[in-house]
Amino acid sequence: MKFSLASDWVESVWMSPKLRLYPYLCNAVKNFINDHVPDTLNSGRDFYVSFTDITTLHRLRELNAHQLGKLVKIRAQVVRSHPVHPELTLGTFKCQDCGTIIRNVEQQFKYTQPSVCFNPQCANRVKFELLTNQSKFVDFQKVRVQETQAEVSRGSIPRSMEILLRADAVELAQPGDRCEFIGTLIVVPDVGQLATPGTRTLERKGTRTIDGFESGISGLKDLGVRELTYRIAFFACTVIPAHGRYLPSDDLESADGVSYEALSKRLSQPELDTICAMSQDKNLFQNLYTSLFPTIHGSEEVKKGLLLMLFGGVPKVTEEGTHLRGDINVCLVGDPSTAKSQFLKQVEQFSPRAVYTSGKASSAAGLTAAVVRDEESFEFVIEAGALMLADNGVCCIDEFDKMDVRDQVAIHEAMEQQTISITKAGVKATLNARTSILAAANPIGGRYDRSRSLRQNIGMSAPVMSRFDLFFVLVDECNDVVDYAIAKSILDLHMGHASQVSATKIYSADDIRRYIAFARCFKPKISIEAMKCMVEEYKKLRQRDASSGSKSAWRITVRQLESLVRLSEAIARLHCADSVTVPFVREAFALLNKSIIRVEQPDINLEETEAHVDVQSAAGTTPMEVDRVEEPSTDHQQQHLRVTYQQYRRIADLLILHTRRVEESGIAPSSAVGSETSSEQSAIRKSQLVNWYLEEVAVETLHSEADLIECKLLVERIIDRLVKKDKVLIALSRSGLDAGENDEDPYLVVHPNYSTD
Repeated sequence: MKFSLASDWVESVWMSPKLRLYPYLCNAVKNFINDHVPDTLNSGRDFYVSFTDITTLHRLRELNAHQLGKLVKIRAQVVRSHPVHPELTLGTFKCQDCGTIIRNVEQQFKYTQPSVCFNPQCANRVKFELLTNQSKFVDFQKVRVQETQAEVSRGSIPRSMEILLRADAVELAQPGDRCEFIGTLIVVPDVGQLATPGTRTLERKGTRTIDGFESGISGLKDLGVRELTYRIAFFACTVIPAHGRYLPSDDLESADGVSYEALSKRLSQPELDTICAMSQDKNLFQNLYTSLFPTIHGSEEVKKGLLLMLFGGVPKVTEEGTHLRGDINVCLVGDPSTAKSQFLKQVEQFSPRAVYTSGKASSAAGLTAAVVRDEESFEFVIEAGALMLADNGVCCIDEFDKMDVRDQVAIHEAMEQQTISITKAGVKATLNARTSILAAANPIGGRYDRSRSLRQNIGMSAPVMSRFDLFFVLVDECNDVVDYAIAKSILDLHMGHASQVSATKIYSADDIRRYIAFARCFKPKISIEAMKCMVEEYKKLRQRDASSGSKSAWRITVRQLESLVRLSEAIARLHCADSVTVPFVREAFALLNKSIIRVEQPDINLEETEAHVDVQSAAGTTPMEVDRVEEPSTDHQQQHLRVTYQQYRRIADLLILHTRRVEESGIAPSSAVGSETSSEQSAIRKSQLVNWYLEEVAVETLHSEADLIECKLLVERIIDRLVKKDKVLIALSRSGLDAGENDEDPYLVVHPNYSTD
């Protein structure tokens, strides 16, 4: 049952210190319920007054002694929660001298006995017994809140404060949640300061009374009476969780999410018109990531991936209760000065719920959650880490490769299941960590080594790598055009030419935030055609990974299929579509393919193939032939037997494609008619394939006889590698008396399982 009062009237009444009015307001509500719904009081329920729609919002740094007892509204992030305990609010005492029952003794944040016995004939002021079965208890919980990083000025330490919750307000704020609290400031004794080492426990040297009562050990001397160690706490009567990632109304915790009607109530009509105009932009994708990163030149694929990370996929819950994450994890790997940290800072400044941390300076407990002992009650409580503080947001982890292996293992569960399980010090809990992780890592040795794979360049385990949806490798290459553009962009910033930078911003940051909040209202469904397209693209990735001739950034697993689903849903959200179509899947696959394949492959050493062939044939040769095989080649030839991976793939693809065309035509060029089988007549000899490449492809690059010999040797070694190591080409062999004929010039066909797409 809710009653609304004018917020201006409420604020004007509570401008002066009137905390004492709160019990009377609660009693007035109780009397009102009794008059209108008499049967409600028979259930023994209590009613408490809660205030909402308070316009004035205070920061934690602004709270001081002037606001004591006043109605205040604050917004902060919960970093620690205590267990719920019963609190004595109205005590019933029994006088131990005369037996008089004294009821409804109000307790004000400390144990309070009656000042004197109500019996006029009794002068007892000390000896009272609490009757717990007749006293009144309510649920009580303490939580600690902290300023958000957006409110903390650079170089300052975030302020924190304890919030006291009662009755229905308990368990509404969990560690990592950002909430609005409405209540009053109070002062409580600082027990933690009084119990510092050196404070001596005193004993009253009182004499034994007639009844045998003795005061005994009293603990801290006159706690809160003669000491000046008080601290400010906040007694909250209203807790409003703000689950939103970009707007407070964007409730991502529910299964269906926020509706357009709920979002439109928080936006003005001009803002809705701007969102509608943005959705009609034909070049929306490029304009969004250009406006989001105006000061960073190049790296278009990285900008696309980070923008899709902000939109995110659609979280799902299966019928069995399994949670399927919709957040996208991105990792940036590259040389120094490639704007990795700049990307992280831009995302942190843009996203309202972002936490920036360093992997080297963070432990496993600092990233997930820690179990610490409370200073007052000495109980173990849960303190939120970076991933919990970034719940429903983005956690930016710089220097991810500098983390210890055990610290990386601690975030396995948070990256995939998006939960954090804690079992230590008698505390067993499973907490939410629904966050996207944006990590930046430097290669081993400082520079990316092209001759090694991605796994060998970074210090990450395979399970952690598979949990990232997108991997981007940024290599600092020397390019005159790119270097000039980057230098010009940096100098424009230093010279203060803000107009040139702002010219690239089509939309403002606030417009992009509102559009992302609007786009996240959509829950696109995967169509049948899109599902078939996803299966085909995933099969291509698996076939490419299984081929020994190509090396991906990492092993392709079913998690990459889920990454394709999330990226497709994010693109559909970006275009405000209700369903995922084939073009969205194609675009998502192109981005995923670039993030996987855009790893600089090492140079191909064709001498290894020659040595591999010589070792296999050395077993059946004479000693003189062995000497001839082991005869080393010249340095000039060895220099040209090493080619780049791109050159190797270009020549190999041309050779494979021509061989496949010959098979499909069924007629080999210049084939001799005779003892050849039907399969050989539709195949091409090795010498014919080499001659075709020299005459048709490389004829324009051959200027001398030496160039012809080098190119011929190069093509022969590539064909040997395709046959012996990559297993892409098959050399047809004969059996019987013709087994030894033409072994050096065999017929070649393409492996039937190899796809030339």
